[in-house]
Amino acid sequence: MMTYLRALLCVGVFACAGLLSAAGLELDLAGPGWSFALDPTDRGEATLWHQPDAGWDGAKPHGRDGWDAVSVPHDYLTDPRYAYTGVAWYRRSFAVPADAADGRTWRLQFDTVFQRCRVWLNGRSVGAHEGGYTPFEFSVAEHLLPGRQNFLVVAVDNRVKARALPGARSGRTANAGQYPWLNYGGILGGVRLVAHAPVWIAGQKIETRRTGDAWELSVRVDLRNDTADTKRGQVAVRVADTPVELKGTYELAGRAAGSVVLRAEVPFAAVRPWELSAPAVYTSLATLDESTSLHTANFGFRTIEIRDAQFLLNGRPMRWAGANRARGHPVHGGIDPDALVAQDMQLMKDAGLVFSRIQHTAPGRNLLDWADRHGMLLVLEVGMWGYVSDDQASPELRAQFEAEMRDLVALAQNHPSVVGWSLGNEYESWTDEGVAWTRDMAKFVKSLDATRPVTFAALGRALRELKDGRGQVEHAFDHVDYISLNIYFNPKDVPDFVDLAHIRWPGKPVAITEFGLRADRVKSEQDRLTHFDAMLAHVAARPWICGLSFWAFNDYASRYPGSGEDGYRRWGLVDEFRQPRALYDHAAAKLRDGLPGPVAR
Repeated sequence: MMTYLRALLCVGVFACAGLLSAAGLELDLAGPGWSFALDPTDRGEATLWHQPDAGWDGAKPHGRDGWDAVSVPHDYLTDPRYAYTGVAWYRRSFAVPADAADGRTWRLQFDTVFQRCRVWLNGRSVGAHEGGYTPFEFSVAEHLLPGRQNFLVVAVDNRVKARALPGARSGRTANAGQYPWLNYGGILGGVRLVAHAPVWIAGQKIETRRTGDAWELSVRVDLRNDTADTKRGQVAVRVADTPVELKGTYELAGRAAGSVVLRAEVPFAAVRPWELSAPAVYTSLATLDESTSLHTANFGFRTIEIRDAQFLLNGRPMRWAGANRARGHPVHGGIDPDALVAQDMQLMKDAGLVFSRIQHTAPGRNLLDWADRHGMLLVLEVGMWGYVSDDQASPELRAQFEAEMRDLVALAQNHPSVVGWSLGNEYESWTDEGVAWTRDMAKFVKSLDATRPVTFAALGRALRELKDGRGQVEHAFDHVDYISLNIYFNPKDVPDFVDLAHIRWPGKPVAITEFGLRADRVKSEQDRLTHFDAMLAHVAARPWICGLSFWAFNDYASRYPGSGEDGYRRWGLVDEFRQPRALYDHAAAKLRDGLPGPVAR
């Protein structure tokens, strides 16, 4: 029988990463109706592009007058009319009901805008955002004009910037000013305006832990009060298709945020655990004051642990392969439509590629939902790629990393498919600054989510430095839960380096998070098959290697030095149109049942 244990109120930071179904209104602002213009000299604000045209009274939609027409989502780097890097502007008008000023909260939500943007509503600034892959929102009630057309403007900037994520690195080399994937620019996801009661549920954080014959369930319900008065009431949580029903009370001061934590013990037989072969997804429905606000969040009953050189899912050790997906497509550019995501993920799943640091940037909700419902294991990271010591010591980069990791954790914290967080990829971890970055950011990420392990994807040089006797006092690997290695040297040299990591950190499993050969840099595809078999043999002989992930699942467009003359880096198991190569079929035949070899004991 379900037992309600306790509910407690605590001050907390709200998360905006749930799906809201509120008593009120939702206006979908995606699709046609947007005006668009390039701004190569960044003069738009000075020339008042954020203001509606003089004489416009809001009775009819705002005119276009020399602006192009586009449909959102829109990628202006891939749009053949532009193929542009720089500042660009989007504008549209939309009708707002006459009762918009009735005291409801209004929030303007964006799924993803790359890479930074400024937003105005009816000529007034509502905010700015940097970080091109995660959702964000602004409160806009005070800017709306009820009963008429409202004028929304978004200025987007996809220029490569120093110490952004992703961004240019310090240094004078030819590759320091670029990162290896394209800076797809624009409003790359949905846009909507939602209205609801001024006391509302901003998010949920759901945790599960197995204890004996029961699951310990914790649901933190994050609340906001946008009124000036103290509000009191009841919070209820029901988990669909289970006996779980929880209740608690809240008290929120005016203009404040807070959290109510509800805990329960769920008998093991009452629910199904989330497994790769049977990914049971449950929905938590949180309501406020008898359904004036409803928030839903999907989750799974499952545990992740690191113990004795093992990566454990629900207490059982696992060894799986994966592939790293590079965002981008010749037709869709940086937009990730549902059909493309499903195609890519199904190709990976069919080949047994189910455990990977999926991409260098935050994935969309559609990818996370697919992985949840079809059984895949994902480690997520923001675009902290390749930074050198001077960058890692930069307060600016550190602050941006923390901001983007907050967004990423808020987006993905309830998804059972997400089993780890990465602190970055191929940064100079062997330096004092790299050690400090890893130590500090591991602590920071753990403060956001202590239920998942942290790691980072290390360059092979990190092992070479260790082999040469450096990093003996303190090492970046000291501060992670498991070790991730990008291995691009000759397979015959793998034991000389990889075994060093196991000797130094015998209790930590190792994942080879990147390896491979480029299809356009070998004599034949057989070279890639031979290379794969040699790497797989090393993995099979080492039970403490928990994962092996290809670079990359797909070919991807790039301006990075060394890219092909056709503009692509052809590392993929499949090409840019998702046509499989021989290596895909070869790997699938060997990996559908997981990595060969025993697990660590």
